[in-house]
Amino acid sequence: MTELEQIEAGLAALEAQRGLLGDTVVEMAAAPLRARLATLQTEQASAAAQQLKQVTVMFVDTVGSTAMSRQLDPEDVHAVIDGALQRFTAVVQGQGGRVLQYTGDGLLAAFGADETREDDAERAIRAGLEILHTARELAAGVQARTGVAGFDVRVGLNTGSVLLGGGVDAEGSIRGATVNLAARMEQTAPPGGLRIHHDTYRHVRGLFKVTEQPPLTVKGSDEPLRTYLVQGVKPRALRVLPRGIEGVETRMVAREAELETLQDAFQALCTDGGCRTVTVVAEAGLGKSRLLHEFENWTEAQGRPYALFRGRAEPRTLMQPFGMLQSVLAWRLQIADDDDTETVRRKIVEGIAPLFDEDGLAQAHLLGQLVGVDFSASPHVRGIAGDARQIRNRAFHAAAQVLRRTAQRSGAPLLLLLDDLHWADDGSLDFISYLEQVNRDVPMLLLCMTRPTLFERRPDWALLYGTHQRIELQALDKRGSRELVGVLLQRLDKVPAALRELLIGGAEGNPFYMEELVRMLVDNGAIVTGPERWHLVADKLLGAQVPPTLTGVLQARVDSLPPREKLTLQQASVIGVAFWDQALAAIDPEAPLALHSLVQRGLLVPHENTTLEGQREFAFKNQVLHQVIYDGLLRRDRRGWHACIAGWLGRIEDSRAREARGLAAQHYERAGDPVQACRFYTRAAEDAAARYANSAMLTFVERALALADPADHETRWRAHLVRERHLLDTTERAAHDADLQALADLAEQLDDEERRIVVSLRRAATLRGAGDYAGAEAAGRHGLALARPLERSALAVALCGGLADSLVGAGKYEAAREIAAQGLQLAQARGDRAGESVLVNALGLIAMEQGELTVAAAHFEASLVITREVGDPLAEGLRLNNLGSVYPRLGDYARARSHLERGLQLARRIGHRSTEAALLLNTASVAHLQGDDTAALALANAAFEAAASSSQRDLEAFARLVAGHAELGLGRHAAARSAYTESRDMLGALTLRSQQVFDPISGLARVALAEGRLDLALEQVEAMMAHMAAGGSFDGTEEPLLLPLTCWQVLHAARDPRAADVLAAAHAELQAQAVRITDPQARRGFLQHVPHHREIVAAWLRHAQAPAVAAPAAR
Repeated sequence: MTELEQIEAGLAALEAQRGLLGDTVVEMAAAPLRARLATLQTEQASAAAQQLKQVTVMFVDTVGSTAMSRQLDPEDVHAVIDGALQRFTAVVQGQGGRVLQYTGDGLLAAFGADETREDDAERAIRAGLEILHTARELAAGVQARTGVAGFDVRVGLNTGSVLLGGGVDAEGSIRGATVNLAARMEQTAPPGGLRIHHDTYRHVRGLFKVTEQPPLTVKGSDEPLRTYLVQGVKPRALRVLPRGIEGVETRMVAREAELETLQDAFQALCTDGGCRTVTVVAEAGLGKSRLLHEFENWTEAQGRPYALFRGRAEPRTLMQPFGMLQSVLAWRLQIADDDDTETVRRKIVEGIAPLFDEDGLAQAHLLGQLVGVDFSASPHVRGIAGDARQIRNRAFHAAAQVLRRTAQRSGAPLLLLLDDLHWADDGSLDFISYLEQVNRDVPMLLLCMTRPTLFERRPDWALLYGTHQRIELQALDKRGSRELVGVLLQRLDKVPAALRELLIGGAEGNPFYMEELVRMLVDNGAIVTGPERWHLVADKLLGAQVPPTLTGVLQARVDSLPPREKLTLQQASVIGVAFWDQALAAIDPEAPLALHSLVQRGLLVPHENTTLEGQREFAFKNQVLHQVIYDGLLRRDRRGWHACIAGWLGRIEDSRAREARGLAAQHYERAGDPVQACRFYTRAAEDAAARYANSAMLTFVERALALADPADHETRWRAHLVRERHLLDTTERAAHDADLQALADLAEQLDDEERRIVVSLRRAATLRGAGDYAGAEAAGRHGLALARPLERSALAVALCGGLADSLVGAGKYEAAREIAAQGLQLAQARGDRAGESVLVNALGLIAMEQGELTVAAAHFEASLVITREVGDPLAEGLRLNNLGSVYPRLGDYARARSHLERGLQLARRIGHRSTEAALLLNTASVAHLQGDDTAALALANAAFEAAASSSQRDLEAFARLVAGHAELGLGRHAAARSAYTESRDMLGALTLRSQQVFDPISGLARVALAEGRLDLALEQVEAMMAHMAAGGSFDGTEEPLLLPLTCWQVLHAARDPRAADVLAAAHAELQAQAVRITDPQARRGFLQHVPHHREIVAAWLRHAQAPAVAAPAAR
């Protein structure tokens, strides 16, 4: 019995004897007992009011109040200080804190004193920053009213355990070392500054701009303190969670050299600029995430400004086209998975468009379309909806420009952190490679964390562009393992040798294994944790069954969980490594209730800053843990839960639904529902193709066809069609032909005339691409015959356009003109402005091939107007290029340059390198025709580089041709011969019109003639003469009149009797083309301003005026 209970019992006994003893005796005996009882009750109440809690302590002190008191009346000083403290108190209370004491001209507050929150430290810092801002406003007001300057405050924070309550000032009482260190933080902060202790900083890493300060020596502390000055809130923050077990923050072990490499790369980025990539490679559990964690902590504390972009891949990302790129944008623009479509569109536009001086909306819409947000109604997307390659290329350009312009505007380097890159989809990997190439001059560090499996897909990953380092993380050696044991068990007074060997023995240097084994020992009670110290339970340690593998350790931990928690983990494993609690609730509404305890056990990790409308995202601590749990599921449970998630994903029907289609298909397949899986795989394939995510498309088509019912002709048609369109542009001819034949068979099985027309259209395109223009013509005409009843359909318009191209390739210009005109009429009748633009442009190309240059220019100008109306900037650039090609043939170089310059600006704005190459090529030709061969050579070389970077072999060949013209014009014969030879060999290897190889052959003849090597010149000319003798023409070559002029020049020099006929034919053709030019000024430019036209006229006049000369004897 306690003393209090004994006194209460004694008083009760006295009261029972009051009648016998009398009031006087009882009162005398009871008085000292009552006094003692009151004392004990007071002490007990005081003890009950005290509590030990973790809080964040704030000290605020006014700076300059003493000086102010010497210049102002006491009443004024009181008004200033009291008014300031009232406003500071309101700030503290607004952030959930409580003011405990006022210290004259300052205050002491605590965050977490009344109610503990996860973000108490963050709230305290936000309050501190707001107090500093308030103090600046107050100082300005004081100075304005009184003329007295110098009013300021300083703030200090620390986080830790304190004793709240009790004593004479119970309501405001707070005691402990944490309080003393918070006071030192305030006392050593500069005026207007906020200093925090490391114990506070570790709770808010990534949320604020901070600068680590030199170590601070404090009386009573054995080691100097790590402290930080807080400058402000980061505009895009990421909370960096502390690492450890049961509240013990553990430091990184045995990775100092690798961390130093990352630090050196960051330092070089800040001093030297330029793009550099570091790829950290390690198997699961060896410390990639921990290394990234420590690097983030280090960069955070440097105080150097940088712009952070971050992306993370997961196993499900492999099924999501451009999923990693989408992750980067979502993180940067704060897009949540549960944001509705309008919110996502708004965030994309608001986050991207302001970075661009012009076309900001177009850049935002294209990039959003690429990553799966439906912008199809946008005028910037609608006009090119059928051109997946253009959408992909322009969106890549936009994304690269976002990074470039962010660096330019911020004046700071970029840090792009890409985690778990081995799970990134191929489209995102293609973007990263593109980014390294085009942003080589941007100050940007790409830090990629991956497993070695990435190099199975991309063997040359680290060998492509820029400064690329590769860091391999190896397993810990014995020394490192022993050091890690000491860190993990730092709260044990002594680590027995047997326990140390238990942890090291089976780990084989894997830190994750060792950490999980410690967690397992905590779970089964062998290690009992406490707030300050841990202790061992010897019998439980001796009886612990330690699995020999990491998988076994993880399985043992899971098996020891309470049933509800284990079931929740199993259900979550079906969703993926990362999952939203809403998705988990679709399987089991009760499952999310166990998430908090699973986080506490270190099995799950909450993704910070993702709490949205009651929904949170979680992830398994490690993918190995996820796989262990998933692999242990019974097939019955696995299928049922996959069906729940598939249904949940399948119900997403807004314009963001396509992001989930591939994943939904995978869940349906695993749920054993092939019909729904096939349906979703097919839709996912079509969506991937529309974004030029061809690798994902091929995967989806393969799964769809594998699951499709043989009788489901409709689905099989859709799958084969989307794959055939892609394979047509590849070298996989056999695979393509198999798909085309499957389409033909399906069209017959469906007995569908429109599908038969599609097959004809696809077959014609196939044959045309192979150079079989006769076969392409036959296929096109067959399709048109089938389309007669549907002649106003889009298919009929496409057939006419394709057939016209085939006829031009075969040299049947009149027939091509007739078909193009027919298609134009159809397009106009159905209001198909895009088709109209294509066919008007085709008529222009046909006219240019036939020398009807003014007619061609008129068609190109008309097509340009329509293309701008449609909203297809790539087609607009091509039309401008065509105008830049036709006007030089008319000698109108000023107009040609105007169109070419506008085209170049457009091509560079949309990032289309192949169009830029064509425009540079024509600009080089104009410079050569105007006699500026130095500029022509530079432009030709730039065109070659642009063509090579966009894999345009034909443009590379023509760039070398123009370079040959320029080198010859500069008198550098050897260089000219080399350029012409390269051009000839390149053109000969391509499936173009055969006569185009005569352009460089003609150049080689002119070089030989200039060198006086008539025999070599004649050798080249004889090839051209043989072509003409066989009935061939030079229509379709780059300069159809330069070639016969070259033949004449060489034959004339050789006094060959054929020279006169060649000149006469060239002159006749020149005059015939001139006659077709009805405008006198244009005709004059055609004859007088084009150098080789002028030379033909001059040669003809000399020939006509010269006396006849006897021909030499035949050779």
